[in-house]
Amino acid sequence: MRDKPGLWDRFGAWFYDFAMWPVEALAARRWRKALWDGVEGKVLEIAVGTGAGLLAHPPGVEVVGVDASAAMLARARRRTAKLKKAVKLLQADLHWLPLPDEAFDFVVGSFVLCSLRDPVGALAELARVLQPGGELRVLEHVRPRGKRFARALSLLAPHFAQPTWELFPQAGWELLEERDLDRYGLVRLYRAVPRGLSA
Repeated sequence: MRDKPGLWDRFGAWFYDFAMWPVEALAARRWRKALWDGVEGKVLEIAVGTGAGLLAHPPGVEVVGVDASAAMLARARRRTAKLKKAVKLLQADLHWLPLPDEAFDFVVGSFVLCSLRDPVGALAELARVLQPGGELRVLEHVRPRGKRFARALSLLAPHFAQPTWELFPQAGWELLEERDLDRYGLVRLYRAVPRGLSA
């Protein structure tokens, strides 16, 4: 939801943390561990939100975190100070990042593509800031593989039932891996590189 900063600035980023703490406690920390496994060097964390994923950062990485919401970033700054994490935080729109070309070894994000007004455009912009040989890692809630479950979820909670895998080729990315992280196929880890750059 970070593409719509007004929502969080109005209702308070505190509510996001309050609403998400059961998910964080039960599963999200484990999912983020898988997301960050093997990540190194200079990293752009997209939709950093309130900084809930800070504990998943591997030692030695140099992280720049971006989010569209000033309220979310304010909480993230307090969290980074408390945890003594050296993370540079910027308010920015993922469709037009104020960052140089080929600046990062990895781009990492959690639950963001489903909320963007133009996810294909944002994915193209992420390719611009990734170094040659770099990798995109995205954790997303997606449309489950089972037809009945997918149909039911599309009716009850369409926001959580997106065919996210279709976005990557549209934006010029080649998928290296799609891995389900829960038993229902609702949460999936994607690894991708710009098309034509896979080994």
